Amino acid sequence: MQLDAANRNRNVNLFALIPDDCTVVLQSDDISACLDELSNLNYERELERFQFQGLLHLVIGGLDEYATEGDHGLNHEMNRLLVSFHAPFTPRDQVVYFQADADDESLFVDMLREYMTSDFLPKEEVYRGETIRVYPLNHEEYLSVYTHPGALVISYQKSLVEKVIDARLDGSSLDEDDTFSQVLQKKNPHLLTLYAYNPFMPILNEEIPCWGEYDFHFNSDVFYLTGDIHLSLDDEEEVSLQIKECPVDKKEGLLVSTDRDSTLHYMEEAYVARLANNQTLFDECMANLSNEASFSLVADMQAYDGHESVLNPYLPTFVQKNADLFTPFILSLQYSLVDNRLSHIWTFTYKN
Repeated sequence: MQLDAANRNRNVNLFALIPDDCTVVLQSDDISACLDELSNLNYERELERFQFQGLLHLVIGGLDEYATEGDHGLNHEMNRLLVSFHAPFTPRDQVVYFQADADDESLFVDMLREYMTSDFLPKEEVYRGETIRVYPLNHEEYLSVYTHPGALVISYQKSLVEKVIDARLDGSSLDEDDTFSQVLQKKNPHLLTLYAYNPFMPILNEEIPCWGEYDFHFNSDVFYLTGDIHLSLDDEEEVSLQIKECPVDKKEGLLVSTDRDSTLHYMEEAYVARLANNQTLFDECMANLSNEASFSLVADMQAYDGHESVLNPYLPTFVQKNADLFTPFILSLQYSLVDNRLSHIWTFTYKN
C-alpha cells in the first residue's frame, strides 16, 4: 500500500498546478541534497546573500531544520518541489508545491505548530468546491495551504492558491503552454533548475521574451548555469542577425565579443598575460572561454555595481533584478546557436 502511494505521488505533475501567468519557476529534485551541497562551498558566507527569502526561507528552511533536529527526515517525494514566482515578485508572491502524501502534510503542520504561535487554529475556506486551510503564523501573517492528491501547495497569498485551483480546474496551467511543454520534454531530473520567461538579452530585441532553462552546478570556487533558450525558427534567424550587430567592447572589467575572431584575440591576450606571470582572475576567465560561441561576455560584477546600465542590455530580467547579489563574482557568459535553441553557459567565479 505504501509503495503504491509513493508511485502515485511520483507521477503527480506539479507543473499542471502552476498558473500560466507565472514567469519564473524554481525546481529541485532533491532540496535536502541541494542545501547540503550549498553548505560545503568556499563561498558559503557569500551565499548567505542568496539564501531563500520569504516563503522559501520559512517553508524549506523550517522543514529541513525540523526534519533534521527531530530525526523525522523528509521523504524522497517531499524533497521534490517547485516554486512559482508571481508579479510583483516580492518575497510574499511565491507558491511552493511539494509532491506529498497525508503524512507529509502532517509533518508540515507539526513544523508550523512548533515554530509559530501557540494559538494555532487553522481556518478552512472553500473556493470552487476545494478546501484551503489558512494557518495563522502571528497576528499579521498567514499561510494558505491546499492539498490535492499527491501534492501540497503553500503560499502567503490565499489569492495565489485560488489561482492554482483555477489553473487545475480550468486547464490553464503552465503545463498547457506549448512552448514551456517543449522545454520540459527533454528535461532530466536535476538538483536545482530555474525556468524564466523574459527577453534573455534586451539589447537584441525586447519584444522577444522566451522560456529558458538554467541548471545550477556547484563546485568549491565556481558555480555554473547551463541550459537552452528555446526560440521559434523566425526568432532564431532574427537573433542570429542581431547578435552579429552587437558592438564588440573591451574595457576595464568588461569584455563583449560577438564573433569568433575577436574572442580568440582576447583569449590569446590572456594567454600572453599568463606566460608573463601577470595574469589576473579576469584574464583567467577570458582564457577559459570557448571561441566557438556566437556571443561571449566577461564582467567583473563588482566593478559594475552601481553602473548596471552598462550590463543590463546583455542580461535577462531575473539577473538584472538581483545584480547586487553577484558582486563577489566574475561572470563569464556564452551563447551558441544550435538548431532552434540558444545553448548557454553562465560561469560565476568567486573572487576571494
